Amino acid sequence: MLTTTLIVLPIAGALVVAALPLPRTWTAGLALLVALAEVGVWIAVAARFTFDGGGLQSTANREWVESLGISYSVGFFSFTLWLAGAAVVVSAAAIGYALWVGRDRPRAYYALQLFLIGAVVSTFAAQDLLLFYVSFEAMLIPLYVLVGVWGGARRAVATLTFVVYTMVGSLLMLASVVAFGVTQGTFSLLESGPSDNTWIFLGFAIAFAIKAPIFPLHGWLPLAYREAPIEVTAVLSGVVSKTAIWGFIITLLKFPEPVDDLREVLLVLAAAGIVYGSVLAFRSPDLRGIVAYSSLAQMGLITVGIFSATGGGVAGSILRPRPGSMSSRTTAGACATSCMCLHTGARARSGRPRAPATSKRAGCRVRSASPFRPPTRGSSSTSVTRWPALSAARSSRGRWTGRTP
Repeated sequence: MLTTTLIVLPIAGALVVAALPLPRTWTAGLALLVALAEVGVWIAVAARFTFDGGGLQSTANREWVESLGISYSVGFFSFTLWLAGAAVVVSAAAIGYALWVGRDRPRAYYALQLFLIGAVVSTFAAQDLLLFYVSFEAMLIPLYVLVGVWGGARRAVATLTFVVYTMVGSLLMLASVVAFGVTQGTFSLLESGPSDNTWIFLGFAIAFAIKAPIFPLHGWLPLAYREAPIEVTAVLSGVVSKTAIWGFIITLLKFPEPVDDLREVLLVLAAAGIVYGSVLAFRSPDLRGIVAYSSLAQMGLITVGIFSATGGGVAGSILRPRPGSMSSRTTAGACATSCMCLHTGARARSGRPRAPATSKRAGCRVRSASPFRPPTRGSSSTSVTRWPALSAARSSRGRWTGRTP
């Protein structure tokens, strides 16, 4: 029952926020109250969860179409519970930040944020493949609107790129879901057995590789992270990309033979993403670029662990919840990444000194896409060297002065 409440509460809150013609502050306050109530419900679920017992817990089941094997089946494994916890905490922080900066069109904005929370939690809790697909796709709809309406100057291009990439993945996954359910005679993830169909596996794998993203299917990532509102970037990096982890684990469990056949290809692509994302993150002159490319490298590392077929690699990627284990550290890491985005936005909002976001390369001055640029009035031209992070540390010793040394 609590799992269903965890899914329904933010969706119902989204409908209420969208329907009530309240003043801006009241609308934002109501949305934040719903988000905090969602955190409270998650704490209640975690308090009743037996982490040492393992297996699926906090379940709820109801048959929808018995002849087709379609049902409402939800529940949490220990690692998906931690991922859902990271989702509700980061989303509550994002709504709080949006309240502080005062987003326009608040009814639509906060309704979309709350709907996104419910869709993400449903994705982590779904134990029916059709329910998983519906939740996964429903999660993308508010993201399209949040980036396209409240994004930066190039939000239209960012949204179009995001839509094209994710729609390709959505169509492939829909075909794979239908094919898998028909061949298995059920869409239940608990009752269905393994499949040796390589084409069905590829449909799932490409869809999750786009959403993660995994190199080379990351074309939507840099522009979306740079143009989205800062709190939406936090949710994208700390929460939404992690839904692909659960998707990859499903493919690992349900397609052992195709995974074994294509393991080398998957590992090479993931390893290439680690190197590529790390190098570009280190060279990026703006925080959003760092977050975008470091997320690409992080997802590559997680993918290597999942498809490594070793106990340590899989356990590290699955986030086994023991005290001090990967679950708490990775959940904290997702929250820390999101909080870094929100803190940077807060510094820009309050007028505190910020990192310079221009660079000189090949003799020309290049300005980054980051909206957090230092003030230029009364100060000299701000430029950074070929390695902006090292230049910042050398010039200011941990504090940005707003001028070139």
